[in-house]
Amino acid sequence: MEFRRRHNTYYSTLTARGCRNPVGVVTRENIETAAWLGTADRVVVRQLADAESVLLDIEAWRNTLLDSYQRIPAGTYMVGARIEDGVIGVMDGQKPMLRHVKGEKDRLGRAVIQEAVEPTPWYMKTL
Repeated sequence: MEFRRRHNTYYSTLTARGCRNPVGVVTRENIETAAWLGTADRVVVRQLADAESVLLDIEAWRNTLLDSYQRIPAGTYMVGARIEDGVIGVMDGQKPMLRHVKGEKDRLGRAVIQEAVEPTPWYMKTL
């Protein structure tokens, strides 16, 4: 399991294991950094007494190296749990737990992309 986050002008890769690399925690005003402690299932995270739910600065994820990255759309964020030592990514089975936040602007600066519309085939157009 790998996660991508934008770090200055390149993408930084975080693995499911705790590597203590910096990860962004999205707040209302800005993005704070914390140490990445890896991932845990949401059932396990619920049992942590001092865990605080946060939104993470993650833009894409994939299960294995052979899979392509699954981009997280604008306005949607990966859920994390902040504990004393850093941040844990919350998983929902084999995929990250995501939360959609309604608002006028994405906090990570991602562009809102409209859904792709299939073009009308030539034989269905009126003459």
